[in-house]
Amino acid sequence: MDPNETNELSMANSRFNIRKLIKDGLIIRKAVTMHSRSRVRKNLDAKRKGRHMGTGKRKGTREARMPTKVLWMRRQRVLRRLLRK
Repeated sequence: MDPNETNELSMANSRFNIRKLIKDGLIIRKAVTMHSRSRVRKNLDAKRKGRHMGTGKRKGTREARMPTKVLWMRRQRVLRRLLRK
């Protein structure tokens, strides 16, 4: 918004008037601020390497994080696959 044209801007009370001011260049659109994911990516890379995963960072029990049932099922499937061969 142009600070020299405050009076004209304050008089604009309809969509039509606002559109006119935009066309005249008294009102310009503000640039969208960036929302970068670079920090998140960096953190995920570190987590893949095993950082930030110590006992202090864990919320669920060992069973909740990786159920023994799932491990058992995987093991059985691997063994059955080997037996088929």
